[in-house]
Amino acid sequence: MRMDDDSYIYSTIKYNLFEYMRDHNKRYAFRQPCTDSVGIGHLNDLMDEFLKDNPNATTPELLEHYHQDRKLGFYNNWFMADISFFLSPPGSTFLDIVDRSHIMYTQRTNDLLIQSTLARLFLQPKEIQWFQDFTYQHVTISRRKVESGCPSVGALTRGEGTDISLWRQISDEFISRFSSACHLHATVRKDDRAFNNSAYYDCIGSKLCTMEILAFENGHYLQKIASH
Repeated sequence: MRMDDDSYIYSTIKYNLFEYMRDHNKRYAFRQPCTDSVGIGHLNDLMDEFLKDNPNATTPELLEHYHQDRKLGFYNNWFMADISFFLSPPGSTFLDIVDRSHIMYTQRTNDLLIQSTLARLFLQPKEIQWFQDFTYQHVTISRRKVESGCPSVGALTRGEGTDISLWRQISDEFISRFSSACHLHATVRKDDRAFNNSAYYDCIGSKLCTMEILAFENGHYLQKIASH
């Protein structure tokens, strides 16, 4: 498991996450979906070539979802994974290709895209867990002059079951940190039963919040991994 030192969990998790992963045969888990595109073109070229040489490494369905939105990823400032997935083919084979290409150094292709691409193409949706039952925050603050001090990436995401009074306290404190000049994105899904009887989905922060809404769109890849 990875958890960055500027990530925050605001909920009590009353079960063992590792036991849950083992008991439910999950091999990768994340908390927030996102999109990223830095260096993605070169990563796409490598993956396209790899799949041409290894057509059985994935399935037509997974490949179709991948082609629909290659920028979709899993925000990996917090994630859990079965290490053996990355140390065995086809994952390890492709990681070796990426390593030898040096695109992480020359094109700034990041670990988020690389991890997400591997998980999306080489794991079945039922092997990936989108944890949604704890309130979580990870935000990168922009240093660019135009939006300095504002969230550029990341969000505060409400966990299912988080008491409304506690959520208001957490979210008010989060909003108070930023200038009124910051444009905070927010999505709210009150009493929406689109999948798994989720009563709500709240998110405040960057454009990452719009990814939460995609999970409610019929046929979207995220809908397939929004299980508990």
